Amino acid sequence: MADIIRITSMSNRIIKEARSLGNKKGRKISQAILLEGYRLVRDALDSGAEIRYFIISDNFFQKEELFLSQIPNIKKVQVPDELFSRISETESPQGVLAVAEKPVYDKKYIISSIKRAIALENIQDPGNLGTIIRSADACGFDAVFLSKDSVDPYNNKVIRSTMGSLFHIPVIVVENFIETLQKLKSNNILIAAAHVRDAVPCWQADMSGKLAVIIGNEGNGISDEVLDIADITVMIPMSGKAESLNASAAASILIYECMRQMERNKIC
Repeated sequence: MADIIRITSMSNRIIKEARSLGNKKGRKISQAILLEGYRLVRDALDSGAEIRYFIISDNFFQKEELFLSQIPNIKKVQVPDELFSRISETESPQGVLAVAEKPVYDKKYIISSIKRAIALENIQDPGNLGTIIRSADACGFDAVFLSKDSVDPYNNKVIRSTMGSLFHIPVIVVENFIETLQKLKSNNILIAAAHVRDAVPCWQADMSGKLAVIIGNEGNGISDEVLDIADITVMIPMSGKAESLNASAAASILIYECMRQMERNKIC
């Protein structure tokens, strides 16, 4: 096992960097993200994430020497429990976090090669975004596209909500959302907007082929500009009294319906 560095000061460079990753500016400067908790760190390792270093508490070190011995070539920093709690962004810290390189993707290649994607316009809630990423991963989607005015996908709340899926599926912030959709269309991707205007019930629409499902802002929905370039609009019929579903619930239902139709076509 690689040597463990002992740090006890909040003013240490490594500790300062880790703390800065709690905000978008710090993540942009360092081009790194903060992963906290045993399960998330373990999943990142198993998925091949590039870890810069671990920070572990004294208590974690005493209990998890076997885990630490399995990752011999990555720098490890041990800190007092009290110091770890000051770095942590959770109420009940588990005693382990990792600083990982921010994922980098070839946007042009992904746009040209995907078969199924979800495109999110101005999604603001971290929990919604994390759940959508997790659903897209679970149902075999190829990518998640985000308009640049959406919540940062590397927000700590988003990362925790994905439960590790952030390392399984490309999540790409695009500078020009409309232009990205147009490029997808030019690659024979059907653009299906989740909206009630002139909409077809999702199980009646043909969503079994190459497509991108668009989900809009939690309060305002999809913009008219985006709706104008959509090939179809789809809705989720509801027999209960609720007037609508939140963004992550609607997205998850449509993502699953896409998978169901594709699997049905394989059988047929």
